[in-house]
Amino acid sequence: MRIRVDEIPDSGRFLHLHWGQEKLRQYLAQDDPFELDLLRPVNVDLEISKKMDHIHVTGSVKGSLQVACHRCLKSFPWALDEAVDVVLVEEERLPDDEEIELDADELELEIFDGLAIEVDRLIAEQIFLALPYKVLCSETCKGICPGCGVNLNDETCTCKQDENKSAFSVLKAIKARLPDS
Repeated sequence: MRIRVDEIPDSGRFLHLHWGQEKLRQYLAQDDPFELDLLRPVNVDLEISKKMDHIHVTGSVKGSLQVACHRCLKSFPWALDEAVDVVLVEEERLPDDEEIELDADELELEIFDGLAIEVDRLIAEQIFLALPYKVLCSETCKGICPGCGVNLNDETCTCKQDENKSAFSVLKAIKARLPDS
């Protein structure tokens, strides 16, 4: 969805959208291993205000996603409840001088063409930014066994793991086979 800036009234524009799985798939890479699915459409409430030198977008993005744990690979529901606070600035309105360091206020700015706002891209961006860097089903997730691949949260490992064996034991065995110097 595109909203032209010249069509936004001075009083602002309110949007209430239901954003479905088909919209999300447009922004996911085809070979993305993350397995991100919506359990129900995402509710999006946005207020778009036109200011003198920028556009201010506030609101919320709420929903429920099906994600896979990074440790055990088990899918589980994850609640999405993200506040939206985005400032859109035309590239022409940015300072011309080259700056080495950005101010804290400038880190919250997004550049746009000044003619239209890509609302769907903005929503997808907010969903992706809300995701944690490492998704875990629980803080105590034990993951999967590197030997047999069972989910250690659900069952006990049946492969024989030598608890005294270190990651460097292979190197120690190679060193033992080398001729003495």
